[in-house]
Amino acid sequence: MSLIFKHAWIFFVLVTVVNALLLQYKAKKKVQANSNLRDGYSKYVKGLIVYGNIPWIIVGIGELGGFTNNIFDYFNPKTLNPAVLAFHFSVVVLWVISFYWIYFNNGAEFIEEHPGLFNKVGFGRSADITASQVKYFYPLMLLGGVAGMGMMWVIDFPIPNF
Repeated sequence: MSLIFKHAWIFFVLVTVVNALLLQYKAKKKVQANSNLRDGYSKYVKGLIVYGNIPWIIVGIGELGGFTNNIFDYFNPKTLNPAVLAFHFSVVVLWVISFYWIYFNNGAEFIEEHPGLFNKVGFGRSADITASQVKYFYPLMLLGGVAGMGMMWVIDFPIPNF
């Protein structure tokens, strides 16, 4: 069991890559309909693989370098462990980059122009989202992440030892 928790970061890297590849596969139909979208989808998939894996690579470095015992150490940043702090810092930096991209670099419009990147689902129907919906819901998603990270700094999370 300790092997699973010691190397959970590998699973997270694989999930991120698989999600990016599935997105690329789904985008093929959209690109066939409009070849002008090819570069945008390709850029997004590459960005997802690179940026989406930064926190997990940091976790891997912490695990393999012996800075942390297992994935649960990352739920307790109050220990001021350098690897744990680097992980949390990377998440905050990614939040800032994504905020800038969405609001100041036409990221919301990019998402709207590239259908299938994000969908809204309700009552058995799926629809693409608009730029204004991205700009409206992103702060709510960000607030959830900030609340979760804030709780990690406040609550004493019991760390199991394996």
